[in-house]
Amino acid sequence: MIPAPAPTILLEAADLLPDAGGYALAYGSHATDTHQPTSDLDLLYTGRHPLDDADLSALTAAVVALHHRHGLDLDEEVPYPVKLYATGDQVDQAVALAGFRPSWGTAPPTVRETWFLSTDAFRLRLIFNVLTSPHVFLGGNITAYHRQVGCAERSAAVLAQSLIAHGGPPTLQEAWAALWRAPDGRTGKDYLGYLVAPHLLSVLTRGLTDHQVPAAPRLQPSR
Repeated sequence: MIPAPAPTILLEAADLLPDAGGYALAYGSHATDTHQPTSDLDLLYTGRHPLDDADLSALTAAVVALHHRHGLDLDEEVPYPVKLYATGDQVDQAVALAGFRPSWGTAPPTVRETWFLSTDAFRLRLIFNVLTSPHVFLGGNITAYHRQVGCAERSAAVLAQSLIAHGGPPTLQEAWAALWRAPDGRTGKDYLGYLVAPHLLSVLTRGLTDHQVPAAPRLQPSR
């Protein structure tokens, strides 16, 4: 099979958005143009309302079929029901750092086991990571997208400050180091999932510029 060009695959993925009130993102290797011909396609769909079991199963089946149609590998380390779809309220919780509250102020543990990767806290951390990592906007509610990305970038600065020993505003270097590498040396998927250093610097530059008060932003209702 001759693989389809990446833009073709992304356009097909965009057509699967189940709720026009939300938006669709592609992240991972297809967003950074580092994918191989069979690399899996990482997708996040958001919407105003939860999907019932039948609709979530249908969306999952459509994404799996997209992979099969183009000869892409499937990565199910994180179950599709956990990573594929989120409501606007769940995204708002994620960008308000709700996924980090159980370990606030410490380098949060990551356990690469199904029981942990299926938890609500990990789901919220994954959504936060998607919005603060390289991604491609595939379509949908651009207003909600811009609002939530902006909040996530400000929250990245808050999260970094919580992980730094001194109480003052962090420097860009300190903030980057706090989110890139845990004190025990964990990085990438074994820590907060960040894989592209320049993008994280860009996120934190914007977040530190916009953020003045050392507290997590209040949860805003989704629109």
